[in-house]
Amino acid sequence: MIDFKYHLVSIIAVFLALAVGLVVGATALSGPALAILQKAEKQVNRNNQALFKKNQALQNQVNADQLFGSAAAPRLLPGLLAEQKVVLVVASSPAPGMTTGLTTALRVAGATVTGTVTLNPQFLDTGGANEAQLKALALKLAHDAHVPLPPQLPGPVGAQQAAARVLAASLLTKVAPGLPSADSHNILSGLAQGNFITVSSGLSTPASLAILVTPGGPPSPNGSEVLVATAVALQNAGLGTVMAGAVQSVGPNSVISAEADNARQVSTVDNADTELGQIMTVQALRQLLDHKPPGQFGIAQQAVPTPAPTPSVTPTQAPAPSASAHTGGHK
Repeated sequence: MIDFKYHLVSIIAVFLALAVGLVVGATALSGPALAILQKAEKQVNRNNQALFKKNQALQNQVNADQLFGSAAAPRLLPGLLAEQKVVLVVASSPAPGMTTGLTTALRVAGATVTGTVTLNPQFLDTGGANEAQLKALALKLAHDAHVPLPPQLPGPVGAQQAAARVLAASLLTKVAPGLPSADSHNILSGLAQGNFITVSSGLSTPASLAILVTPGGPPSPNGSEVLVATAVALQNAGLGTVMAGAVQSVGPNSVISAEADNARQVSTVDNADTELGQIMTVQALRQLLDHKPPGQFGIAQQAVPTPAPTPSVTPTQAPAPSASAHTGGHK
């Protein structure tokens, strides 16, 4: 049996070791090691201050851009989409205020917003039971409304591709009058009753243009592929579709990046939660109406810097220079 003296000696040894360690550590750090640590601390503080100043400068630039966008919108937007009808298709949980900002920009541009259709999480869910239910529903709705579907629907998002085509046919048309109103109503009601979409009150059909608003954060697994397929279906059904996302959702595996990797079939704007991005979204729709190829706009590396040149709806011809004005140069 271990006696009390052994415990006492052990405790004294532990405290003695701690004391020696403190003395040795303090002595060592008082020399070159302490100087190295102090130098590293100063460098970290300088780097932190530099990053703080850079971040503040970038924030000031963003604020200035927002103010510019607010001031420029009344000059850049009016008339761009006069007499056009636009539908908003919104993935669940968009960035706060983005849908409202886009709606305001569209109305300033002269467009009529026919309404909003929200894609519920079930629409993006590619799980077995949900996928089978959506596919059966989409095939039935397509058959009843005589909407053509591809003979094969391969891949993990085949049901969503079919549902996206049926949904697009109910919302959009390239030439009026489009799908009969009764068929459009049945499609929207069927998808809504299955809890795949939510339709805003007062939605009117058809529109000719669409904006697909992406989620504020990363989508669910296979969600990006579903949304890209939806955007392509909307693009093919109408005269043009723009995929609009928020700055925070830009990056690897995002919907915007997925579309950029998908042969760029649809125009994208990756900063549509800002004033400039909302202006650019309207301009991107105008470019599609003018039969220009889809483009990528915003702040991502592959995007065109904003604001891009505003397309002119009613261009005015500059006066021809007089002959006396040619004083030099090429003839």
